[in-house]
Amino acid sequence: MPQRLIPTGTCWCGCGGETGRGSFFLPGHDKVAESAVILVEYSGVPEFLAKHGYGPGGKNARQAFQEWRDKGKAAR
Repeated sequence: MPQRLIPTGTCWCGCGGETGRGSFFLPGHDKVAESAVILVEYSGVPEFLAKHGYGPGGKNARQAFQEWRDKGKAAR
Protein backbone atom coordinates (compact mmCIF):
# COMPACT_ATOMS: atom_id res chain seq x y z
CA MET A 1 0.00 0.00 0.00
CA PRO A 2 1.37 3.46 -0.90
CA GLN A 3 2.48 5.70 1.94
CA ARG A 4 -0.20 8.23 2.90
CA LEU A 5 1.15 11.72 2.36
CA ILE A 6 0.28 14.47 4.79
CA PRO A 7 0.41 18.20 3.93
CA THR A 8 3.02 19.97 6.04
CA GLY A 9 1.84 23.58 5.76
CA THR A 10 4.80 24.37 3.48
CA CYS A 11 4.52 24.31 -0.32
CA TRP A 12 6.07 21.13 -1.70
CA CYS A 13 7.44 22.91 -4.81
CA GLY A 14 10.31 24.21 -2.70
CA CYS A 15 9.36 27.91 -2.71
CA GLY A 16 8.96 27.89 1.07
CA GLY A 17 5.49 29.42 0.90
CA GLU A 18 2.88 28.65 3.53
CA THR A 19 -0.04 26.56 2.27
CA GLY A 20 -3.60 26.41 3.49
CA ARG A 21 -4.87 23.59 5.64
CA GLY A 22 -4.90 20.32 3.72
CA SER A 23 -2.91 21.68 0.75
CA PHE A 24 0.43 20.44 -0.52
CA PHE A 25 0.97 23.38 -2.89
CA LEU A 26 0.18 27.05 -3.37
CA PRO A 27 -2.02 27.62 -6.45
CA GLY A 28 -0.16 26.62 -9.63
CA HIS A 29 2.93 25.42 -7.78
CA ASP A 30 2.04 21.75 -8.33
CA LYS A 31 2.69 22.25 -12.05
CA VAL A 32 5.98 24.04 -11.30
CA ALA A 33 7.13 21.09 -9.18
CA GLU A 34 5.89 18.56 -11.73
CA SER A 35 7.72 20.27 -14.61
CA ALA A 36 10.91 20.68 -12.60
CA VAL A 37 11.05 17.02 -11.56
CA ILE A 38 10.31 15.77 -15.08
CA LEU A 39 13.08 17.96 -16.53
CA VAL A 40 15.66 17.21 -13.82
CA GLU A 41 14.99 13.47 -13.55
CA TYR A 42 14.02 12.59 -17.15
CA SER A 43 15.24 15.49 -19.38
CA GLY A 44 11.72 16.02 -20.77
CA VAL A 45 8.20 14.69 -21.15
CA PRO A 46 8.98 12.21 -23.97
CA GLU A 47 11.70 10.58 -21.84
CA PHE A 48 9.38 10.52 -18.83
CA LEU A 49 6.65 8.81 -20.85
CA ALA A 50 9.04 6.29 -22.42
CA LYS A 51 10.55 5.42 -19.02
CA HIS A 52 7.07 4.42 -17.83
CA GLY A 53 6.19 2.47 -20.99
CA TYR A 54 4.05 5.10 -22.74
CA GLY A 55 4.38 6.34 -26.31
CA PRO A 56 4.26 4.90 -29.82
CA GLY A 57 4.43 1.12 -29.60
CA GLY A 58 3.77 1.24 -25.87
CA LYS A 59 0.94 2.11 -23.53
CA ASN A 60 -1.50 4.82 -24.60
CA ALA A 61 -1.52 7.62 -22.00
CA ARG A 62 -4.97 8.90 -22.99
CA GLN A 63 -6.47 5.42 -22.90
CA ALA A 64 -4.85 4.65 -19.53
CA PHE A 65 -6.22 7.89 -18.10
CA GLN A 66 -9.74 7.18 -19.39
CA GLU A 67 -9.65 3.66 -17.93
CA TRP A 68 -8.45 5.10 -14.60
CA ARG A 69 -11.31 7.63 -14.62
CA ASP A 70 -13.88 4.99 -15.54
CA LYS A 71 -12.65 2.72 -12.75
CA GLY A 72 -13.09 5.57 -10.26
CA LYS A 73 -16.63 6.25 -11.45
CA ALA A 74 -17.52 2.57 -11.09
CA ALA A 75 -16.26 2.56 -7.49
CA ARG A 76 -18.64 5.37 -6.50
